[in-house]
Amino acid sequence: MQKQTGFTLIEIMIAGLIGAFVITGLINLFITVNRTIILSDAMGRNQDSGRFAIEYMTEYVRQAGYSEDETQNLASVFITSGNGASAINCAAGSTTQQNGACAENNPDDPDILGDVLSIPFSVGGDAEDETRACTGTVVGGTTNGPQNLASVFWVSGEESTIRELRCRIYNRDTDDWLDNPVSIINNVEKFEFQIGVAMETDDRNTAKYVSVDTLINDATLTVENIRSIRIALLTTSQDTLDDNLVNTTVRERQYNLLDSPTYSRTDGNLRNIFANTVELPKMIGQAGVE
Repeated sequence: MQKQTGFTLIEIMIAGLIGAFVITGLINLFITVNRTIILSDAMGRNQDSGRFAIEYMTEYVRQAGYSEDETQNLASVFITSGNGASAINCAAGSTTQQNGACAENNPDDPDILGDVLSIPFSVGGDAEDETRACTGTVVGGTTNGPQNLASVFWVSGEESTIRELRCRIYNRDTDDWLDNPVSIINNVEKFEFQIGVAMETDDRNTAKYVSVDTLINDATLTVENIRSIRIALLTTSQDTLDDNLVNTTVRERQYNLLDSPTYSRTDGNLRNIFANTVELPKMIGQAGVE
């Protein structure tokens, strides 16, 4: 009679244990690869969002102080008060529609995350003057006529629109909003800006960067000293529609945007800072011109 052969119980247990280790390793590898792909995708989307937002804002910040009428000198920021012959002042906190249209440094408002940047500009009434504002609204031209406006940028802290970089057009002629706010990009947690000023009104180069509060309160600075505007955004991977957030391995990080207080977060969400310095051709060109 031929002897039967097979695996012993111990051999089967050892093989099962080895198989369990192999399967566990493959599962962990799959989870790691999948997490890396998700993180890379979030980083890519974060980069795309930040670059788009900065480029979009830069286009309209360059309009600061622009006017079709070359004899008209405008300030490059719409502020509550300021020194200089070309200053155009915004009544902050008034009961009129002007409220919210002024450039402000971290206003004490839970509905705003960071600064509010207000860029005044003017458009003519000829056909070739017609253009689109940051909201997509057609301004100027033969249909609307000449208009004195301001592009207002901020990040919303309101629950329904939280972390949206928004823009709205203020009509300086009528002391009213020209249109409704428009969302430029989502997942922006903070917006800050600084103003680059020359030491003398006839200097073309920026000597230092200051907050809008400093520009308002420093008697030695006028709006004619402005040469550039520096903008900075903090973007995040956080998606308010999905509780499964993309987290980094670092649970606590601190972020510094220009002159704002240190911004600390412990949720581990992926964040990036994007910044750009926008030179203002009109203000530089006017330097030293009598």
